[in-house]
Amino acid sequence: MIKAKKNSPLQAPQVLPIKRYEPKPYDEEAAKKYAESLEKLLPLLDEMKEAVKAMQAKGKELEALQQRVATWLKS
Repeated sequence: MIKAKKNSPLQAPQVLPIKRYEPKPYDEEAAKKYAESLEKLLPLLDEMKEAVKAMQAKGKELEALQQRVATWLKS
């Protein structure tokens, strides 16, 4: 009889059981908490957008300054 080595093609493949999706019942309390947390996050997202725009403007200023310095160094 041939003995199969570990991870050998002679070894039978391992079959994993399939987990079926079971929808959870609607939870009114959890939905309210989720909605409240989203309402708290929206103003923070607006602040973040403004901060990103400010950083992008600052980055453009820095790029312009860098180009001026580079042209000054070349001359």
